[in-house]
Amino acid sequence: MIPFYFQGNTTKENIIEILTEKWPLTAKKIYRTLTKTYHISLTYQAAYKALQELTENKILEKRKTGYIINKEWIKRLGQFSEKMKSDLESVNKKRISKTMQKITFDQHVDFIKFNTDFIEKLVKKEKKANLNYYFRHVPYPHTLSKEDIEKLEPIFHKIRWTIMAKSATLLDKWCAKQWRRLGIKVKIGCDIPTDTMLFVMNDYIMSLYLPKKAVKEWDKIFSIKSLYHVNMDRMTKTLLSKKFKTIVTVTKDKELAQQLIR
Repeated sequence: MIPFYFQGNTTKENIIEILTEKWPLTAKKIYRTLTKTYHISLTYQAAYKALQELTENKILEKRKTGYIINKEWIKRLGQFSEKMKSDLESVNKKRISKTMQKITFDQHVDFIKFNTDFIEKLVKKEKKANLNYYFRHVPYPHTLSKEDIEKLEPIFHKIRWTIMAKSATLLDKWCAKQWRRLGIKVKIGCDIPTDTMLFVMNDYIMSLYLPKKAVKEWDKIFSIKSLYHVNMDRMTKTLLSKKFKTIVTVTKDKELAQQLIR
């Protein structure tokens, strides 16, 4: 139980403040301070009633020389404050542990498999998936394995999928065309809330962090002037390279997810 209860009573709060600066004080001295120093308009009877209630609630203690703050109340107040602090810290830790998870993938191709599994589980649990993916470049469609495609095909009708990409190179346009053939909405040359990748999946948010060298590799792959110059070997090496770890944080936050959808 909270060891103080003023119900928004300013008079009682001011009495406590007065007695923290000087004590003991008689009822008349407290009344005089309330009216002259705090400029509160009240009768002596109202001030005396407040003092009686504070004494009955064991917040104040009345002695022959006047009123003082009850030491036991101060002790309980300190214990309550510490408990509140401890409870709040505990709640915050639980919230963080429940809503956020960090995962590191040695190869980017491992993340692609994880993402496919995540979509499958999401649809199974929530019956549908609203996917909003933000990329620096439109992903190459053929990075999905045969196994990934087989997992997605039976549930594809339950997925609403939008891809938005910052870049609009020749290869971005070609990749966008392939995704559209699968019924996925794709926008290129967009302002996106990330410089690499960010996935919003129902109430879940996946933030991807790639090494700078990996980002440069993808920029080079997508900087071709002709589709005949697509370097599949370089793309495969980038997907499979253990030099380019992919760090992912998964957060569940409905409010934030809604704000990120564009």
